[in-house]
Amino acid sequence: MIAIRSYIFSLFSGILMLSGCNHHQQKSKNPTMTSISPNVQNMLEKNKTVCFGRFLIDLPESATVVWGDVAIPLGIEIYQNDAAHVELLAQKFIDELNNSKAIYHNNVSLLISVDEVKQPKGKIITGYENSVSINSLKINGYFTSSDDGIIINARPLKDKKDVSISLINSMAQRLRQRAKENIPINPGNCINKAFLADDLNQNNNDFEHIRIGFRLKEFPDAHLSIYVAPSNSDDLESDSLEAQWKRMKEYPATSEFKKALANTKFFRESPRQIYDWKTGYEVLMRSPDEDGSFSHHDFQLKFVGVPHDPYKPYADIQFQTGVADNAAGATQASLTDDEAIAVWDKITSTIRVRPTSATPTKTAGTDTAPRLPLGELAATGRTCPQTGWWEPSESESMKGERRQHIKAGERMPHVVSLGEPSIWQKLRRERPTYRSGTVWKLVSYDDAATHNDMPIPNPAIAQAPSSSDMSKDASNGTIDASGNEKTPPQHKG
Repeated sequence: MIAIRSYIFSLFSGILMLSGCNHHQQKSKNPTMTSISPNVQNMLEKNKTVCFGRFLIDLPESATVVWGDVAIPLGIEIYQNDAAHVELLAQKFIDELNNSKAIYHNNVSLLISVDEVKQPKGKIITGYENSVSINSLKINGYFTSSDDGIIINARPLKDKKDVSISLINSMAQRLRQRAKENIPINPGNCINKAFLADDLNQNNNDFEHIRIGFRLKEFPDAHLSIYVAPSNSDDLESDSLEAQWKRMKEYPATSEFKKALANTKFFRESPRQIYDWKTGYEVLMRSPDEDGSFSHHDFQLKFVGVPHDPYKPYADIQFQTGVADNAAGATQASLTDDEAIAVWDKITSTIRVRPTSATPTKTAGTDTAPRLPLGELAATGRTCPQTGWWEPSESESMKGERRQHIKAGERMPHVVSLGEPSIWQKLRRERPTYRSGTVWKLVSYDDAATHNDMPIPNPAIAQAPSSSDMSKDASNGTIDASGNEKTPPQHKG
């Protein structure tokens, strides 16, 4: 019986939530406050707002947030106050690649390249996926920002190497620290301890995966989880909880399955809308006591989403009680049926899109759009987002004026820096120059005075150069004063 129960209820609470019911299933009425304990009532009255991805949710003030995997569109890990550990992990990754051989590439090491990055400081390491890989790569970016460490990983095919490196650069520069109570107003995604602002020149919204969980301090056996992902534009029905239930009711698996369903208590099976999310369907039920498993609640709500709309994604929301050691039913449920429904309804009904002040699209031939804030960043090779005066991040001596007036829509230029002359160059009164990519900072608008002591706020968004520009920079290495070839920091040739 235990094996049968494990099979059936893994279908209830697992990825597909494939289950069913008969026409005589029990239905619960909405809970009243008199049926809910004062402890639960007090917990639900004190709330805090949590930002995840592009969304907000209101939780009990005492709830704990547990972040899962994040890919937007590449995987990101934040090591708060542990930049040194990330540097060690980078060296470990290099050593692992160096110590393995690619048998289909003349037994060379799996390490392909190590690209030093200047802003933010770090390196991007590229290698073959494994010893027998022909076309698959693994690319990890390791960065430090203040005392934090950041790892961004990609697993592209070989012909997507440059695109992936450019994207890692872009994500690293757009990432900024975020206190857990901070709710940004810029378009982008909240992740654990950080915020990734959108790249306004690109559209990577079709690959945003966020997993997050919540634990109730007063009821530690009660776990709520949310997974959002792009809607399946090819087959919405495959993600439909309603369709899954319909199939199971029409084609019950076994007689044992029917018997287990007969002992299951069902509260709700119906469409569900939350704000503008209109494609939802929820099933609320409670499993019976069985050998080795306590009776517990299994609630699930799925939205199939709207294809190509990051604000109406596919979403899988689950709530279970009796959880211990990540297994539902491992302990007795601490919430009654009415209390579990009240907690579910109260929390899930607060899920909503995070309000943002999106940057309006600039109309050609006009300059009436709201200005981007001073301190805005844009890298060499990208489209200038704001007409004004820009300064490069380089502190070395530069040829010509440090500040440049760049119009919106133009490409952000390279900088030409002055090197130290050799003895012979001094005799000829020559000074070497070299051209490199940089990150430009907006310091003044057209109609503003340009003072050297002008305070610049912290940057909100920065963009990395495109892969073609990075390759171009690498091929245009110049000779520095010591006679060595100097390549720009974004890419080593």
